[in-house]
Amino acid sequence: MFWLRWFRGVPITVVALALAGAADAHGGASHHVSITIPTVLRLRVDEREARDTLSLPIRVEVTRSQPAIDPASTRLQIFANVAWQLSVSYRPVGDASGLVLRWHAQGASGLLRSAPGIVASGPGTGGWRTIDVDYGVANEPPDGEYQGVISYTLARP
Repeated sequence: MFWLRWFRGVPITVVALALAGAADAHGGASHHVSITIPTVLRLRVDEREARDTLSLPIRVEVTRSQPAIDPASTRLQIFANVAWQLSVSYRPVGDASGLVLRWHAQGASGLLRSAPGIVASGPGTGGWRTIDVDYGVANEPPDGEYQGVISYTLARP
């Protein structure tokens, strides 16, 4: 009972130092603690979440040289705990090779091609970051209906 009353009055740091000294006296035990935080890269559009790649169909109808694009834009959301880079590529489906599409997002723009183009990049997001991407036609294709697939890839730079 005496030890219990004495032990309650001793600050916890003194107890820890005493225990550490006792461990040192019995063979110098040491411990190494390491923590691994996994890389998180998540991409989301219209509440659909993908791990790091997302593909969307796109349809363009040209009538009397006036294009109608569906969808005309895409709202993407990015969640990353490391530096990230978002790229976009385009693959025509069927006879859509005469169509040249462009994208525009946050002051940057480029042509949609089969080779990926960088849309945005940055450090860890600290939550979901929204990026709106608009689409347009960069050439004057013949009247008709064009289809393709736009692919977004989120990766480390």
